[in-house]
Amino acid sequence: MILVVASMEVELEGLFGLDKTPDHWEECELTYTGIGQKNVEKTLSAMEFGSDVNGLLSVGFVGSIDPAIRPGDLCLIETVASPDSLERFYSDKSFFSLAGEVLSGYRNCQLVTLNSTASSSEEKKSFRSDDFSIIDRETYWVARKAKTEDLPFLGLRTVIDGVDQGLPPEFVYDGDTGKVKPGRFTSWLIKNPSNLGSLPRLGWNSVKARRRLATALNRVMPALLG
Repeated sequence: MILVVASMEVELEGLFGLDKTPDHWEECELTYTGIGQKNVEKTLSAMEFGSDVNGLLSVGFVGSIDPAIRPGDLCLIETVASPDSLERFYSDKSFFSLAGEVLSGYRNCQLVTLNSTASSSEEKKSFRSDDFSIIDRETYWVARKAKTEDLPFLGLRTVIDGVDQGLPPEFVYDGDTGKVKPGRFTSWLIKNPSNLGSLPRLGWNSVKARRRLATALNRVMPALLG
């Protein structure tokens, strides 16, 4: 069995949910953790990793900190790091190779997992380096759990926001589910009306990223399961 871990339903499920009719879903389990280290560790620590679990797959959205990596791009994660640790984690070589054989047009990416959401383009650019091209809040902690459980790990992500695209600030989202809190969002938008024009683009990016991720996931899982 492959355990598939995402932080939010919006990353995989649109209006009609995620298509789980393909046979490989019978050998996979999908879990949503919520956003950030605390939620990932809480969710995964409550799970039992028996002998039937053969791998851990971290999926979802990422932000770009590299102008060459654009919204909608599909990323296979080679390396995962945290600003607070010297330890790095790596996708399993066999999993990475199998995924690469069934995917097309993807990018090999190095990811850094942050402790808070980088909402502005200025924040994103501050993390830019030759070592990393994308950012998120969860993958490092999923990879660490995979190492603890001695399981093969693979990171598969799609880009939702480019390096020059700002996001609504972290406080407008529910800290556990990642869903927008309407009252807070409306209050922020009233105070910052200039951001209204960027929202349709972000919404469309979300649709593109979700579709591409779901398609990639349904190609990769049969390859990993053999």
